[in-house]
Amino acid sequence: MRQITYVVILLFIIPYSVYSQSIPDIEKLLETNDIESSEDYYEDMINSLIRLSAQPINLNSAGFDSLKMLFFLSDAQIDNLLDFRKKHGPFTHPNELLLVTGISQQDLSNIKPFIRIGTYTPEKQSRYHLSQEILARLKMTRPKQAGYKKYSRKAFLYEKDYLAKKQSRFQGPPVGTLLKYKISNQQHWQGGLTLENDPGENYFSKNQKTGFDFLSVHACYTPEKIIHRVIVGDYKLQWGQGLLAWSGYSSGKSTSTLSNEKSGNGIAPYTSTDENRYLRGMAVSLHPTRTITTEIFVSYKKTDGNLADLDTLSPKTVQTATLYETGYHRNFSECKKKHILKEFTTGLSTHLNHRYFRIGVQLLHYNFSPALTIGKAAYQQNNETGHQRTLVSVDYKTGGYHFYLFGETARSDNGTWATVNGLRYSGIPRFALCALYRHYDKGYHSHYNSGFAEYSNTTNEEGLYLGLESTPFRSLKINAYYDRFRFFSPRYQATIPGNGQEIVGDVTFNRSRWDCSFRFKHEEKPEDDKTGENLQSVSRVKQEYRFQFTYSICEQLKSRTRTSYTRYVKKEKHEGGYLFYQDLMYSSLQNNLKAQFRFAYFDTDSYNTRIYAYENNVLYGYSFPALYDRGFRSYLNLNWKPFTLITLYLKAGLTYYPDKSTISSSLTQVNDNKLFDLSFQIRIKL
Repeated sequence: MRQITYVVILLFIIPYSVYSQSIPDIEKLLETNDIESSEDYYEDMINSLIRLSAQPINLNSAGFDSLKMLFFLSDAQIDNLLDFRKKHGPFTHPNELLLVTGISQQDLSNIKPFIRIGTYTPEKQSRYHLSQEILARLKMTRPKQAGYKKYSRKAFLYEKDYLAKKQSRFQGPPVGTLLKYKISNQQHWQGGLTLENDPGENYFSKNQKTGFDFLSVHACYTPEKIIHRVIVGDYKLQWGQGLLAWSGYSSGKSTSTLSNEKSGNGIAPYTSTDENRYLRGMAVSLHPTRTITTEIFVSYKKTDGNLADLDTLSPKTVQTATLYETGYHRNFSECKKKHILKEFTTGLSTHLNHRYFRIGVQLLHYNFSPALTIGKAAYQQNNETGHQRTLVSVDYKTGGYHFYLFGETARSDNGTWATVNGLRYSGIPRFALCALYRHYDKGYHSHYNSGFAEYSNTTNEEGLYLGLESTPFRSLKINAYYDRFRFFSPRYQATIPGNGQEIVGDVTFNRSRWDCSFRFKHEEKPEDDKTGENLQSVSRVKQEYRFQFTYSICEQLKSRTRTSYTRYVKKEKHEGGYLFYQDLMYSSLQNNLKAQFRFAYFDTDSYNTRIYAYENNVLYGYSFPALYDRGFRSYLNLNWKPFTLITLYLKAGLTYYPDKSTISSSLTQVNDNKLFDLSFQIRIKL
């Protein structure tokens, strides 16, 4: 750890010439456009957009895959943009995008910070000019959780009870920390270091030998010749349509109904704090010819797990384990699970990029030692073992005459298959359609996949998705989709296989100073019913209604009001809940001070009718809490740039439950009806 610290310090002592660069308000863009993702993927989106703000996409040379990195455009809008460019020639000004069917003034405002026309001419740099970034964050909650409570031997009758309580106690302070360092010569190489501890995790203990619980390092070199990119350290993969390997942001079912085609970046440095979805070793990207790309990687790392009990009655005793993916190592029990499994992975990908089509072949092999246990429950009988797994897939993209085809088909060494295929049509002005079919055998598994599916594990599912996107007027946008799916074998909470459906409709209307939107979602899934004598499957229905109105009071101040209602039905059980919140968003004329304030009231019958509400947070921070029961939620988020190179962030929130005396349970229980959360962050960009 000391050596790493010295390296970081030396990088500042050496007299490099550096430059600063401002970035757009990316969190505001993501929230305003209702782009929601998981915590792991959110940071990946932020990183991608910050990189694009420094190296904008050339509208006159970018293909579909490059434009797909602009999360604010749907696949149909990108199709229309490329058709317009092919028909009318290169763009001469970004405002010409308003002539493209389906692209509104709001869409143009969203992508303007990340696009350019013609040759990119940044400030003149020598090979020694560097861009550097340091980020430090502290986060905490109050009052203290039960896991931090100290125990006295006198309070226990038996020694074993005292020791059990002592071992369950969190070993570290109730403060989470994050340290990040990035350095790059934007054209040729970059490096990064991430150190992270969750609240309750200790520092410089025998389980945290590097000082922090999570340590990630990478170095990336991009000569852009035959050897296009070399990465050493931690990295991620994005191949095909995600049936074999995909980490980072993944498009799926959302209000952007025609954004289902994946466009991966192949190998890329890993900069997130998720402790599971990454690879560690070496990866190389090759461009032997103008039309052929090849990627090769080798990875070895240790992964968290629970050692399963040995079956001594079996003629051959074999040790197995289950995955432990929370990332928490706060007490003795959790620390015992750290780095139990050995994970070896290697693979190869080759693509032919023709003018009219793209086709690729991927090969992936991985092995967990010890192997993963299958499990005893009915829904676990087809679980992944991770033992000497080998998979191969073929993916393709092609199109013409306003039709666009894409897909991937994969086969595992156990004889199971998975396939996903999509068709888009955008030949009707201001109207586009999409159809997507997927079929994933119940025994098909890839530990690293993230394909289009109802559930995240891309297995045991068949479905047909139909999407529609329309802009009958420039200020009006309509999105809708229908998804019908079925499962071949039991799933969690659904012992009897069944089918389900999902219907979503979203209407957005934009004016110069205000906009409003209405969203409806109907979800129907099979679930077990255990109220009677015999187990039976019933249909569980959940509906959501949401209305939002945003108004610009003046150039610096904006108001946003949202009302949400949710309804849950399962046999005789009928539950409901609602959420109301009011936001005020301020931005100074110099854009060096930004603030967001929210006051929310929610009241739901149970966790079944929980309502999610995105919250502004510190840069790279993610806050998307599930609100349920009855309570109030308020927060203040500040972003202040006192100097050109320094930005300060503060997020303070308070949740109040008037009908409760305790919050949560077990080790995270709080003996109060109020919960205060605080995050402070400093970012230095050189």
